[in-house]
This record gives sequence, structure tokens and C-alpha cells, in this order.
Amino acid sequence: MSEQTQQTPMFLNRRQRRQMLRERGLLRLISKMSFFNPTKAAIRQQNMEQGRKAHEARWDAIDKNTSERLEALLNSAKEGWVSSGYNDTEIKMLEEAWVLSTIKDKESYRENKKRVKQLRREVETSFSERNN
Repeated sequence: MSEQTQQTPMFLNRRQRRQMLRERGLLRLISKMSFFNPTKAAIRQQNMEQGRKAHEARWDAIDKNTSERLEALLNSAKEGWVSSGYNDTEIKMLEEAWVLSTIKDKESYRENKKRVKQLRREVETSFSERNN
């Protein structure tokens, strides 16, 4: 059994799926059918559904990977803030500022930027008042 047939069809790319159809002789039969043939329409609908599911699976994997990476970065930043001497309320404000500056949103970009500056100023004044 080849490596391609061991994989699920959802994770094969278009070239691999078409090669499998060609090997089975189905591609020739499908191409001879009329566009409005119910069998060909069902195959087309099935392919669209499989493509949608594969697309969603890929985006879910990308989102999961990105969120894990960002959480790891945030945790390392928190460790640095704790070692620098910030207290819990300051760390929460720094965390909010970090999230707003890391994750960009087109609709509220300017407001987020202003909020980040404000939070960082508040943290800096709180930290300096506490340590002086």
C-alpha cells in the first residue's frame, strides 16, 4: 500500500487526490459525464464539502499553533515582569497592554495603541511610586 493511500483523503492535496482518481480510472469516467449529470453533481458537491472540511482543519491547526506560541511568549514575558519586581495589578495591566499590542485589529488599531500607551504609563508611575 502506498503512502498516499494510507493518508485520509481530507489531508491530501488536489494533485494527490486527482492521481488517486486517475489510478482507479474514475477520472476518465467523470470527465465523460455531462456537467448536469446527477452523479457528477454529487461528486462535485462531495469534493466541495471535503475541501471545506480540509480548509477548516488547516485553519484550526494554524490557530492552535499560533495561540500556543503566543501563550508561551506571554508566560515568558510574565516571568520577566515578576523578576523585575512588578506586582499583580501591574502585571495584569502589562498583560492587557501586551495582548493589545500583539494582536492587531484593523477597526480599533488606533484606540488599542492609545490604550497600550496609557496602560504602560500607569504601570510605570505605579512602579516608580512603589519603589521610591
